[in-house]
Amino acid sequence: MIGKSSTKQTVRRRLPQQERARQKIALILEAATRLIEHGDIGSLTTNAIAAKAGISIGTLYQYFADKDAILRALVDHEMAGIAARVSEEFHATAPAGRGERVSRVMRAVLGSYAGRHRAHRLLMEHSLSRGTTGQLNPFYQTLVETFSTRGVTRSGGDKKVLSESDAFVLTHAIAGVLRGFVASAAGRVPVRDIEASLTRLVVEFVDRPLS
Repeated sequence: MIGKSSTKQTVRRRLPQQERARQKIALILEAATRLIEHGDIGSLTTNAIAAKAGISIGTLYQYFADKDAILRALVDHEMAGIAARVSEEFHATAPAGRGERVSRVMRAVLGSYAGRHRAHRLLMEHSLSRGTTGQLNPFYQTLVETFSTRGVTRSGGDKKVLSESDAFVLTHAIAGVLRGFVASAAGRVPVRDIEASLTRLVVEFVDRPLS
C-alpha cells in the first residue's frame, strides 16, 4: 500500500500534454489578458482570472502555481512572438534601399513593445520593471544570431556579418533603447522617430570602417 507521503510526492501539477489541458491553459491566459486590458497587473488576482475564465480556482491551480506563473507564461508568449516577427523580417525577400530591412525589423519590434492594445504594453512594462531578462533572451538571441550569422546589408549593398562581440553590443544597445521606450518614452516620443533613430544606429554601426 502506498503511504500518504509517497502519494504526495507523485502528485504533480497537470502538464499540457492533452488537447483539453492546452485549451484550459489558453482559456486562463486569455482571461488574464482581458482583465489586464481593462484593469492593471497590480490588482490582478487568480480568483478574478478563474471567474473570468469560467473555471474553479482549483482548476486554475492545476496548471499555474500563482499569478506570477500566469504572468510569466503571458510574457513568454509575447517574447516568442517578437522573436518570430524579427526572424520573419530578416528571412523575407531583401528590400531595396539603405537600411530598409533594418527599418522593417525595428518597426516589428517597436510595434510589439508599443503594443496594439493596452494589455500587451503593460506586460512588456511588467517584464522590464521586474528585471526578468531571462524572458527577453529569445528575442535578444534572435538578434545576436542574425547579426553574427546572416549579417546586415550595408549602404553599398554588400552584407556584413558581425563578430559575436559586435553583435552582442549592437543587440543590447537596441535593447536599452527599447527598455527606455517602454519605461518612459512610450506615447511621448513618436514611434516613427524612434524607429528612424534605431535604424540609423544599426546602419551606421554596420557601415563604420574597420579599425
